Amino acid sequence: MAYTLFGSKTSPFVRRIRLLMENTPYEFKELNIFETEDAITLNKMNPVNQIPVLLDGDRRIWDSRQIFNYLNIMHKLHNMTWEDENTLTALDGAMNSGVALLLMKRSGLNIDEPYMYMSRQKERVDSVIQYMTPYMRENGLKEWNFITMTLYSFLDWANFREIISLKMYPDALTFLEAHSNRTIVQNTMIPKV
Repeated sequence: MAYTLFGSKTSPFVRRIRLLMENTPYEFKELNIFETEDAITLNKMNPVNQIPVLLDGDRRIWDSRQIFNYLNIMHKLHNMTWEDENTLTALDGAMNSGVALLLMKRSGLNIDEPYMYMSRQKERVDSVIQYMTPYMRENGLKEWNFITMTLYSFLDWANFREIISLKMYPDALTFLEAHSNRTIVQNTMIPKV
């Protein structure tokens, strides 16, 4: 199999797939979806116009959750329970809310204004982090699976983009520190430029 993964080095959705594919050969093609040429390339591959996109021969898989499902079927990576699926849905919701907040910030909006939409996004992020706190204190410190990878990708990204302050979430800091020295985590670090 010759996989090609299209995405950015900053996206938490892309990073969780890069973490997942640690032991799976693939070519990574970086896109800056805010540049015209890369945006056109992405739109030709994915009508949803989002990253990542996985190519497997002529097959195109859109959306990181579907890419996970595809790779999981192809390589039997993780045995998922319904509770695991619910947890991933919660994390996907937090990541989507985080991206919405980032796009609002980049559009010049003050996300600290008490508008309903902004408040709802922040509440969702906080709610999911609170929901994940027991996991971060227990299994999350020992396990390295798609849930852990997703949580790590989200927290690291949200902190980097200043969507959250990790000072408010000491368990998140401990969780991130527990996995920060993994080779794959180091190899997929968000560029600081």
